[in-house]
Amino acid sequence: MVPVDRTGHLRLNLSPLEIHLGPGIVGGRLEAIFEHLALHAVHLRPDSEPTTDGLYLLDASTISSPEQLASLSRRGAVVVLHDDDRDPPAGWDSEAVWIPASAPARVLSAALRMARENVALKVRAARLRDRLIETNRIGIALSAEPDIDKLQDLILQSCRQLTNSDAATLYLVEEDDEGQRWLRFAWSQNASVDIPFSTFTMPLGENSVGGYTIVSGRPQVVVDVYDIPAGVPFAFNRSIDEKYGYRTRSVLCVPMRNHAGEIVGAIQLINAKRRFETKLTPGNVTEEVVPFEDEHLELIQSIASQAAVALDNRALIDSIQALFEGFVRASVTAIESRDPTTYGHSGRVAALTVGLAEAANGISAGAYKDLRFDFEQIREIRYASLLHDFGKVGVREHVLVKEKKLYGAGMDLLKARFAFVERSLEQRFTERKLQLAMRDGGNVDPEDFARLEAQEVGEVAELKRWLEAVYAANEPSVLPEDKASTLSFLADYMYEDLDHTRRPLLEPEEYHFLSIRKGTLDEAERHEIESHVNWSFKFLINIPWTPQMRNIPQIAYAHHEKLDGSGYPRALMAPEIPVQARMMTISDIYDALTAQDRPYKRALPYDRALDILGMEAKDGKIDAGLLDVFVIRRVYELAAAYRPEQGLLMGSSTLGAKR
Repeated sequence: MVPVDRTGHLRLNLSPLEIHLGPGIVGGRLEAIFEHLALHAVHLRPDSEPTTDGLYLLDASTISSPEQLASLSRRGAVVVLHDDDRDPPAGWDSEAVWIPASAPARVLSAALRMARENVALKVRAARLRDRLIETNRIGIALSAEPDIDKLQDLILQSCRQLTNSDAATLYLVEEDDEGQRWLRFAWSQNASVDIPFSTFTMPLGENSVGGYTIVSGRPQVVVDVYDIPAGVPFAFNRSIDEKYGYRTRSVLCVPMRNHAGEIVGAIQLINAKRRFETKLTPGNVTEEVVPFEDEHLELIQSIASQAAVALDNRALIDSIQALFEGFVRASVTAIESRDPTTYGHSGRVAALTVGLAEAANGISAGAYKDLRFDFEQIREIRYASLLHDFGKVGVREHVLVKEKKLYGAGMDLLKARFAFVERSLEQRFTERKLQLAMRDGGNVDPEDFARLEAQEVGEVAELKRWLEAVYAANEPSVLPEDKASTLSFLADYMYEDLDHTRRPLLEPEEYHFLSIRKGTLDEAERHEIESHVNWSFKFLINIPWTPQMRNIPQIAYAHHEKLDGSGYPRALMAPEIPVQARMMTISDIYDALTAQDRPYKRALPYDRALDILGMEAKDGKIDAGLLDVFVIRRVYELAAAYRPEQGLLMGSSTLGAKR
C-alpha cells in the first residue's frame, strides 16, 4: 500500500527539517503542507535572532530591511508571505521567495519544497566544504608525521572521524624474498571495545574483505557482513566479534594506491554511526549503525591515496635512514680498523654524549636549565659523536697505532746494535786474553787473566743495564731523570761499526724519540694525530646533510677545543664552542682516561678520571656546568655499560630508563 498524507499527496521519504515561523504566521492549511514536506514548525521569538540554520517562513509586514532577509538567507532559505496588493520592495526579492498569502496550497507547497531543497543543498555544500577542509588538514598532517606508528594511527583516526566509524583496520601488503605476497594486519582501532592489538601476517587472498579489496583493486561497501549475498568470494570471520562481545555490521574497505598506482594496502572502516561519540553495544547496533554513504567512499578513497603516498614516503625515508646508519656503522668500523686499540671508543663517546644531552634535558636549575634537545638534535649529537674521529683515516697508520716511543723496526735495529757492540766487546776481550796468554812465553799470571774476565763481565753487564734503560725509556710512561741522563750518555758513547767508523750508540733520531718526556709521540707526530680533527671536518663537510643534521661537521670539529683557547685545531674560545661539542669533549676525555684497551697507558678508575675532569673544569678548560650534570646524573656509568655490538645508532641511551 502506497502511503499518503492528509492532503491526499504521496508521502515523501524526507528527513525531518525544522521550519522557523515568524510572527504572524499561523497554522491552518499550512499544517498539512508541513506534514507533507516533513517540516517541523518552530515559532521564532520576536525578541531574539534564530541560532540555527534552516528554513524560514515570514510575514512580509514583520520585515524591516533587506539586511534582515540577507542575514536569514545566509542561514538557510526564506519564504515570505505578502498581501496580494503589496509587491516586494525593489531588490528585496533576491534574498527570498515572495508568495502571496492567498496563493493556492500547491503553489505554497512548491515554494516551500524548493526552499527546503535549497536548505539541503546549502547544508550539503557546507558539509562538503568542511570535509574538504578536513581532508586537506589530514593530508598535511599525514605528510608531516615522522613516526610510522603515529602515522598509521592518524590514518585510521582521521578516516573514522570523517565517516563516524566505530572501528578501523589498516592492512599493508608485504612481499618476501621469494615473491610471495602477504597481508599484514598493521594497525587497528575500536572506540567501543578494548581489543588487544598485535600485528601479524597472513597469505594475501580473496577470502577476506581486506584481501579481496586489495586483489581486485576495487572498494567494497557491505551493509551487513553477517548477511553477505551469495556468490561473493569473501566471507567475514566472526571469531573476534564472538570473543569480545562486538557486532560488526556495516563495512567500507578501500584499496590504497601509491603514486605509481600500485596497491600497497587497504583501509577498512567498520560500523558507520549516526553520531561519532556513540559507544556501541550489541543491543544498540541495529539502531545506531547505518550503511556507509557514497560521500564516505569518495572521501576515504581520497584519504587512502594520500595515506599510501605518506606511508611510501615514510618507508623511503626509513630506508634512506637505514642506508645512512649503515654508512655510519661502516665508517666507525673503518676508523677502528685503522686503530684497533681504540675499538669501541666512538660508540662509548656517543653513548656518553647522548646520555649527557638527555640528562641536560631534565635539569631545571643552573646555566643550562632552559637547554632542550629534541629527537632530531639528539640524533645529530649521536652521529657527530660516532664520526668525530673519522679523520684518523687521514693519519699515517704507523703514527696512529704507535705504542712505544720507538717504532718496532727502530727498536729491533737498536737491539741489534747493542748485540753487535756486545759481540765487539767480547771479541776485544778475547783478543786481549789471547795477547796475555802469548806474552812471556805463555807464562800467564792468573790474577791478570781474572782481572780481564772481571772487566769483561762488568762491561757486558753495564751494556745490558744501558739496554734495560733504553727499554724503560721506550715505554710511554713519564721519563725519569736517571733514565734521561743515561740516554744523554749513550747518545755521546761511541762505538766502531764494521767499517771501523765511529758512531754513537744512540743515533740522534733514536735519542730524540726516547727522550720524549710523556707518551709515545714527538711534537710532529702529535700534530699529525691532532690533524685528524681537520680531516674529520673536511670529510663531514662534504656530506649533503639534511637541515636537521647540518651542525654535525661543526660539532665534531670542536670536540678538542677548550674554553680557555688552549685546545686545537683552532684555539677557539668558550663563546665559539657549541654546547654539543662541549658535551663531547667531556665524554671524549673521560673515555680516553678510563679505556681498558690502550696499550700505551693504564686505565684510570672512574673516580680518578672524574677528579682529572674536575681539575680541567676548575682551570676553565671544560664546561663546569655540564660536568656537574655528567657527575650528578652518573652519566659516566654508560661507558662501562656500553658494548660495541649494541651499535647505538637510532636507539637512545639507557640513561632515561635508569633514572
